[in-house]
Formats: sequence, C-alpha cells, structure tokens
Amino acid sequence: MISHDVPKAQRVVTRRRPWALIAAALLLAVLSTILWAKWRDSRTHAEQLQVELRQVYAEAESLRTIATRAQQRVTQLEGEVRALKAAASAPAATAPTDNKPSIPAKPKTTR
Repeated sequence: MISHDVPKAQRVVTRRRPWALIAAALLLAVLSTILWAKWRDSRTHAEQLQVELRQVYAEAESLRTIATRAQQRVTQLEGEVRALKAAASAPAATAPTDNKPSIPAKPKTTR
C-alpha cells in the first residue's frame, strides 16, 4: 500500500521524536546549572578575598603607623641623648681641675 492511495483519515502518522533536540536541551540545562553553581562559588570566594584584602590593608596601615611613631620616638631619644652628652661635657670643660677653693697667697714677711 502506498500512502498516496490511502485516504487521509486512515493514514497513521508516526512521527519520530527529536531525540537529539531533547538530549541537547537536557545537556544545556545541566551545563547551565553547573555553570551557575560554579559562578556562585567563585563569587562567594571573591567576596571573602575582598574582605581579607581589606583586613590586610588595615593591618599594614596600622603597622606603618606604629613604625612611624617608633621612628619619631627614636629620633626624640637620640636628641635627648645628644643634649645630655653636651650638658655633661660642658661643665667638665669649665670646672677647675682641682676641687680646692682658691685661697689668696699670703704676702711674705721679711725679718
């Protein structure tokens, strides 16, 4: 029997399902889900890294401030040491070598 000879009402239309299209759609859905999950994980990881980076920058700034204050303190202490050395050496230069009070010499008398 040729399908042209059979009236339209009696023809059984057997259509094949587009298995390739169904498989492609399922594959697209699975890949989209995997991509979305990976994107979410990487976004969460990036946010954690940004928080950690802010903490590191804050700690570095704190250490920089501490180092600057320490350097200022060292400079101040060095100035004080220089001033103390200068004060200690100045009286020594002007002081007499012996600590005896100076007594005027008595005039000699002749007899």
